[in-house]
Amino acid sequence: MKIEPRVSLIVNGTHVTPRTLEALVAILQEGSQKRAAEMLDISVPVLHRYLKKLEKGVGTPIMKATPIGTELTEEGKQIVMEYMALKSKLKRSNRIVVGGTIITEDLLLWALTNLDRGGTIDLIISDDERNVQDFKAGLMDLVILDDPLYIYDLENVRWDEIGEDRLIHVDRGRHYLKFKYGAQRIGFKHLESKGITYEIKGVTRYLPALIQSPFSFFVNESLLAKKGLKIKSATPPNLLTHKIIVIYREDREEILRLVKELAKQKIRETRFTKKGKC
Repeated sequence: MKIEPRVSLIVNGTHVTPRTLEALVAILQEGSQKRAAEMLDISVPVLHRYLKKLEKGVGTPIMKATPIGTELTEEGKQIVMEYMALKSKLKRSNRIVVGGTIITEDLLLWALTNLDRGGTIDLIISDDERNVQDFKAGLMDLVILDDPLYIYDLENVRWDEIGEDRLIHVDRGRHYLKFKYGAQRIGFKHLESKGITYEIKGVTRYLPALIQSPFSFFVNESLLAKKGLKIKSATPPNLLTHKIIVIYREDREEILRLVKELAKQKIRETRFTKKGKC
C-alpha cells in the first residue's frame, strides 16, 4: 500500500486544490502561461481556467501580464510560499539546513566546524534573494543575510545582530557593475542620499570580473580581506558600515547554539580583518 500526503489550502474560504497550487508554482518558475502549461502537460486554456477560477474564488488577482509573459502578484506569491512551506514540512528530513552567501561562507564553515562535529547540518551557499525565499518557504532553518535591509521584508521572524561589515566603494564613473553578493542596496542608497546619479550596467557573481571591469562597484571589505586584497575606497568605509543579521527558527536547540557560535566566530573574523589592514 502506498500512502502519500498531499497539500491543499483554504484561501479566503476557497479550497485550492493541489493541481491549482502546482499551476501557481509553474507560473512562478516559468514566468509564462505557455511554458507553465507545457511543464504541467496541460493546454494553456485549461491552465487559464484554473487560475481564473482561483482568482474568482479568493476575490483578488493572483497573476498579471508582463511584457515578456505572466507573473504572480504578491498575493499569488504568498499562496505559493505557504504551499511550499507546508509541502516542505511533509518532505523534509529531520536535518537542519542553514545558509549564507560567499560573503559569509567562511563564517558558517568556522562555526559549523566547532559546533557540528558529526556533520549533521546541511549548508547551502546561494544569494540573499534565494536564501530568503527558501527560508520563508520553510526550507531553511537559519540564514545569514548580506543585506540587512531584507529584514524589513520579513514578518514575525526571529533575528539577531552578530556583527558588522563595511563596503568598499570603487568609483570609475556613473556606470556601475552590481555584485550579486553583499549589502549592495546600502551602497546605492548612499549614492542616492548624496544626489549622485548612477546607472547599473549589469550584475556579476565573479569577484575578479567585478574588480577588472571598467565600471564602478561596491564590495564587502570582509570578502576582500579573505582574498588577501586591499582596495582603496572612494567613500570612507565607515559611512558604508552595516550590520550582519542572522534570521532563524527557534524550534531547535542546535540552532540557538549555532547563533551564539556565529557571533563568536564573527568577532574572530573581525579581528583578522582589522589585523590585515594594519
